[in-house]
Amino acid sequence: MMSVQVRPASLQDGVAVLALLEQVGYYPEPIPFAQTYRKTLTDPHFLVRVAEEGGAIVGVASLSLRYQLGLGGLVASLDELVVAPGTDAKRVQRLLLQATVGKARSLGARRIVQKINEGTPPPRAAQIRAAAAAAAAQPGASPAAA
Repeated sequence: MMSVQVRPASLQDGVAVLALLEQVGYYPEPIPFAQTYRKTLTDPHFLVRVAEEGGAIVGVASLSLRYQLGLGGLVASLDELVVAPGTDAKRVQRLLLQATVGKARSLGARRIVQKINEGTPPPRAAQIRAAAAAAAAQPGASPAAA
């Protein structure tokens, strides 16, 4: 079993992070993704961590921190937690959670919301699936026409 290292994401990890997100059904447009990714890396209210195994990025987690008046403090939202298929998913997830949720607690988060995006299909993934299904339902139609 190779060792998994979890570290803060860097600009150079962007392509691998995008590929991981696409594996699980998120299809952000490349330019807005790159702009957003760059912003999250420099914003102290975001934690973006990657898991690396054998030189390859095998997982990513992102967490955002914001103030909530009712709490009188910071609330943390685990926005993404993605692990590549074919890895020791439970182990990689645990390490990524320690590096994001654990870190948020040490930064003073009073509440952690971990399942914020669960069960909501990413919007573009749904559009792409719908377009593919519509194209498949029309005999002789090319998918490129959709």
